Amino acid sequence: MLLLFMTVSCAVFGSPAAFERKEVCYGRDFSLPYEYIAPIFHGKVYLTPSDGRSRMLLIDDGKLQVEDPRIRVGVTSVRFTDLRGKDDGMISVSYDGRRRYDVVRLVILACAQTVTHVSGETFTLDVPRDAELLEFSSSGLSDNPQVLWNRTDPQTNKGGRGKLRRNVWEISRVTQSDNGYYTLRKNGKVLGRRIKLSVEEDVRYYHSHPQELIVIEKPYDGLWTVRFLNKDQTDVHPLAENANLAREDGWSRIIRDRYRLINRGIEIYPVESSDAGEYQFRDPEGNLALIAHLEVERDDAPTYTYVGAIVGVVVGMIVCCCCVRKCCCKKSSSKRDVSAPAPAVYNHDQNQPAGPSYSAAPAPDYSSLPTNPPVSREPAPTSAWPPVYNPVNIDVNPHQPEVAAPGGQGAAPAFSLNSDDLSSDAEPKFELKGLSFPSAPPLSSDVSFSHVYTSDKLNFL
Repeated sequence: MLLLFMTVSCAVFGSPAAFERKEVCYGRDFSLPYEYIAPIFHGKVYLTPSDGRSRMLLIDDGKLQVEDPRIRVGVTSVRFTDLRGKDDGMISVSYDGRRRYDVVRLVILACAQTVTHVSGETFTLDVPRDAELLEFSSSGLSDNPQVLWNRTDPQTNKGGRGKLRRNVWEISRVTQSDNGYYTLRKNGKVLGRRIKLSVEEDVRYYHSHPQELIVIEKPYDGLWTVRFLNKDQTDVHPLAENANLAREDGWSRIIRDRYRLINRGIEIYPVESSDAGEYQFRDPEGNLALIAHLEVERDDAPTYTYVGAIVGVVVGMIVCCCCVRKCCCKKSSSKRDVSAPAPAVYNHDQNQPAGPSYSAAPAPDYSSLPTNPPVSREPAPTSAWPPVYNPVNIDVNPHQPEVAAPGGQGAAPAFSLNSDDLSSDAEPKFELKGLSFPSAPPLSSDVSFSHVYTSDKLNFL
């Protein structure tokens, strides 16, 4: 019979091996699925808490097995009311009392409206006229909340930091110890409004420069413990304990002359770069109330300083370029002066074969250079033989200017004839006239040159 019932139940309601996840808010109700309620189900219902407590038998054959007024068993329902954190767990059933099947995973959530305040502010909560209880718990799933206020029985109030004023619950200068859940209940402890208070530390930012004076203000009046965390967040030093500067060895010597406690807070003068970091203010209970960030900014140079530096660099580069260019020009000029050859000298070779031959080169203007002394012109002795002209070799250095012949451009060139070339005194002498050589170079027989220009066009025979 039992086997047949299990078979029919599995076919109709599904296999109990697959459980259902059910999420319910704190203080709300939960109903067990009807397939596990008498008269359909005559087995056992268990709860295994998730907090590690042992498994509990709740219902056996439709009868309640625990003394818990929150569990209500009816003819057609099983209802769990005012759920708490201890109700979180796995609900399982057994058909024969030996093998269990998980059917519902009951999850209790700390549902509440979140209200955020900064440390030192005032927290207020409106209390409706039908409210009878105000409970507080630091945890959202607490089983034993603290009663802050009871309308019908003021003797049950367990105190607290707040007070009820004209249907408003008020807490002044909240701290992190006030963090938690505030629950209002109506008649019969029915859950009403639920508030989650979150108190955060105040955060302030200070900016200063070296050698200035700065005051880091405390959150509000009270005895504060101050800790200093450097900018790199590697070292923590106690700065003040119960309104007195700390006396830690080493650190106290550093701050002794520059830190001072005043009514407003902590005065630092003169400020140094090592003062940058976090200043944490905590109350005697250790609640963090304030974090003050101090940033010490370096003094930046004025804009005109950077402009002047840039202009100076540009001018310096220009001067350097000019100096380098001038030096290079001087070196180049000195090299040309050293490598320049000597002025051109014209050599009249005395031993040349018969026939006029001489060399010539282009003659630029040499009017500014000194001229050679004039060559005497004497009539040559006459002879029965035809006149013989000695060749004239004119060596010209192409790199040096030649000297013009005396008398200007139109003067006739003078040739120096060796007396050995004349046969006798009686031989006739010839004198060249009418030939004009502009810019005749100076003649010399003492210097030899590598460049010799020879032309047969000057042969007059």
